[in-house]
Amino acid sequence: MLVGSASAVSYVINIEGEIDLPLAAYVEDGLARAEAEGASGVVFWIDTPGGRVDAAMRISDAILGTPLPTLAVVKNAFSAGALISLSAEQIAMLPGSEIGAALPITVTPVTEPTAADRKTISALKAKFRAVAEARGRPVELAEAMVDPEIEIEGLAAKGEPLTLTAAKAVELGVADFQATSLRDALEKAGFAVETEVLEVPTRIQVARFLTSMYVAPVLLALGLLGLLIELFTPGFGIPGLLGLVMLGLYFAGGLLVGMSGLLEVVLFLAGVALLLAEMFLIPGFGVAGIGGFLAIAASIYLTFGAQALTVGAIAVLVVALGTFLTFRYLPRTRTAHALVLEGAIGEQAPPRERLAALEGALGTAITDLRPAGTARFGERKVDVVSDGEYIPKGSTVRVVEVEGARVVVRKEEG
Repeated sequence: MLVGSASAVSYVINIEGEIDLPLAAYVEDGLARAEAEGASGVVFWIDTPGGRVDAAMRISDAILGTPLPTLAVVKNAFSAGALISLSAEQIAMLPGSEIGAALPITVTPVTEPTAADRKTISALKAKFRAVAEARGRPVELAEAMVDPEIEIEGLAAKGEPLTLTAAKAVELGVADFQATSLRDALEKAGFAVETEVLEVPTRIQVARFLTSMYVAPVLLALGLLGLLIELFTPGFGIPGLLGLVMLGLYFAGGLLVGMSGLLEVVLFLAGVALLLAEMFLIPGFGVAGIGGFLAIAASIYLTFGAQALTVGAIAVLVVALGTFLTFRYLPRTRTAHALVLEGAIGEQAPPRERLAALEGALGTAITDLRPAGTARFGERKVDVVSDGEYIPKGSTVRVVEVEGARVVVRKEEG
């Protein structure tokens, strides 16, 4: 690597795949490094279908703010990628490339993607307009990439955001020239042809994985599910440990790139604490429960912004499904016996022959069964487990199975 040579090398920053906040952190760090090490210019290799608007705005602001010459080499720049491309001082279009289609959309896990509301469209259109003005590009064409209500005769029908081919983008002044390769683009732009590619740091790669829309909701859900299972079983074991690990990974992704900080972690933990208080200390569902949900929702929103609804919805669905499957089937498995019950009650359990006499017996739950707990049969207190359902304290229960030291009960109706 050449350092301190102001005209010797162009630094290349790859903007590929989905635009997200970790990628924004990578671009900001890359620009800071290029400035510190005396790069002659910075080249952005752009091949993206788009992504988060807030991340694209951060990248755009960073590019506009650097004192170094900037060049965007476009393979494909849709949506957020179009804004990033327009932010560079020069734009080179590769063969077969396109730029545009920046209509913001709303994505949820239960509906088809839909166009964002007019307020969101207006805000993003204003950003495209400001960037186009700053770089001397056609303002109306930049706005038409965002707003489908803008009709450009011969280019975009009303109701469709503007997308331009390489030749059309150059013809209309949106891009500066076409190039056959990166080297060709560097030569035509007057940049040094010797390049230094700034690789994506490991922490950014890890953060992009952990905060992706496919991973983050699952980590959040598994973390909550692990803690939930632990609450319903005696002692502290593998479910609780795994839950803490999943939540640690969930927050680690955001902490690595500044998506979340101490505030988000504190809000989340406070929300969990309030929900636990509502479940175990406060009867009914009231202020503590509502406050807990709001605190957790705020933590997710501050971390994921506009995508928080999708992240939260996916997490809720996974937790609900996981809770059903866990408490419906786990108590009947050998794994559950080993992890949940026998370590907790095996040493105190009466011999098998004494417990066998309890089959079919009626008793009273003297603790909540979540699913493990204690029931009284006559004068005897016995550690029991329900067959999967939650059984509140004071309910009448019947022993339906005795397996070793494991006594399975079912709530007796009527």
